[in-house]
Amino acid sequence: MLRAVDIYKSFFSGNKTIEVLSGISLSIEKGEMVALMGVSGSGKSTLMHILGLINKPDKGDIYINEERVNFNDKEALARRRNLTIGFVFQFYSLIGELNVTENVTIPGMIKNSYADTVKAKRLLEVVGLPSSMYDKMIYKLSGGEMQRVALARALMNDPDIIIADEPTANLDKTSSIDIVTSMRDINSSKKTTFIIATHNEEVANMCDRILFLSGGVISEKNS
Repeated sequence: MLRAVDIYKSFFSGNKTIEVLSGISLSIEKGEMVALMGVSGSGKSTLMHILGLINKPDKGDIYINEERVNFNDKEALARRRNLTIGFVFQFYSLIGELNVTENVTIPGMIKNSYADTVKAKRLLEVVGLPSSMYDKMIYKLSGGEMQRVALARALMNDPDIIIADEPTANLDKTSSIDIVTSMRDINSSKKTTFIIATHNEEVANMCDRILFLSGGVISEKNS
């Protein structure tokens, strides 16, 4: 499903070059739910953005379904990202001027140029948001409710892979477990692959595998 081969990524800070990823290689199978752990600043978000085809590695390759991703073909890259990958971010990244259902329809509008509100509401039901909230504005929702909207939006184009970068960082314990339980249910029913960056050991232990990122390299243990 998803392979990273010898991924390097560095950033400049003043006159120094800081190597964040130092030859990362990993393989994630279809239908797996994998946690990525590491201390703040270890490069989790950097790696997630490369796996999600948002950022280009300095060196190395990403393969999806054994097809090498060409980071230089911007049009093909954007199309693959929109059709294959869904994103759930720490700070939700929802549009405040739109209501709940309208936010969920956005990926479908990019794909098909129309708002499929019927599918959006079905996905909101799947992630456990009550129908009374479908027409509410985003600013009226709690953090847990907003993250459910973000998860429904990520599912809109039936992606093979969901990249979730610290999806529970701003939530209380109950909301965190509820969100990851919803992800687990979707993973089980749809065989959607999930990659979840998290600091939360309880969240990580709900996944099939745990990867640890430290010093620019990956290690692994069974959850």
